[in-house]
Amino acid sequence: MECSGAPRDLGRDLGSTLRSELRAAFRSERSLRGRLAALGRRSARTQLHRDLRRYFPHHAEWLEGLALGSGVPLRALVRALAASCAPEAPQGVAVGAVSGTSVGIANAVPRGALLRRVAPEGRFRSIEFALPSATAPVIGVNEAGLAVAVAEQRSLPGRFAPPLALFARDCLERFERVEHALDWCLARPAAPGGSILLADARGELAGVYASGPERRALRPLSWLVLGDASLELTKAEPLAAGVLEPVLADALASLPGAAFAVIADPVGRRLRTADGEWISFAP
Repeated sequence: MECSGAPRDLGRDLGSTLRSELRAAFRSERSLRGRLAALGRRSARTQLHRDLRRYFPHHAEWLEGLALGSGVPLRALVRALAASCAPEAPQGVAVGAVSGTSVGIANAVPRGALLRRVAPEGRFRSIEFALPSATAPVIGVNEAGLAVAVAEQRSLPGRFAPPLALFARDCLERFERVEHALDWCLARPAAPGGSILLADARGELAGVYASGPERRALRPLSWLVLGDASLELTKAEPLAAGVLEPVLADALASLPGAAFAVIADPVGRRLRTADGEWISFAP
């Protein structure tokens, strides 16, 4: 799938392309409403939408375009976002590794995520995997060589502000270096909780982790795992040239019930599924 233009145009393009899928999904998503019962559904949704418009206006406009293109009510799209960042929502796991000048990140992508090519007006293009109703990707890489993966997007109980995971969209559009993206992620307002991985073509790897109100930067020497404490890696083991991607994929595949793994290579500006071909930008 491809989308281009201003944020509302990006959403409208995707909404038109995925109209039947989105309408079918939201006819059967009544169970999502139950997740919000304890949160005070309408007030939570209203507050989340208000904070989106205030702090993440591009995301709010994207959702408005998605609603126009698909015919799905905007309130249903906001409700889905609220459910995805609820404290009890299922979470993923992301792993990154650096060895010399080679760096890569991988994510256990949820079933239903689709590949899309995003060309925002006046900003960096990206290729990414994302759920159909989501503004932010699960994992992606931009044309400047920055890769991002979302490990956890849930917020702490009682919080309704937009999740940290939304930063993935903005980082891909705005930045080419981990350092600049990291500074931005640590300063922007978002709900407590969540974690994301960042890597760039210069061989930098970092994470943003928020277990509470305070966010902190993680700067590993070799490995970094976010989102699943059961994943154990031999962090001191050096990675030989050419084995970085398969090691990342194997690590994710070892998790019980793991979804399919997607690997991002910021140096090559490309993505691939664990058993697929590399997906690159068109010439």
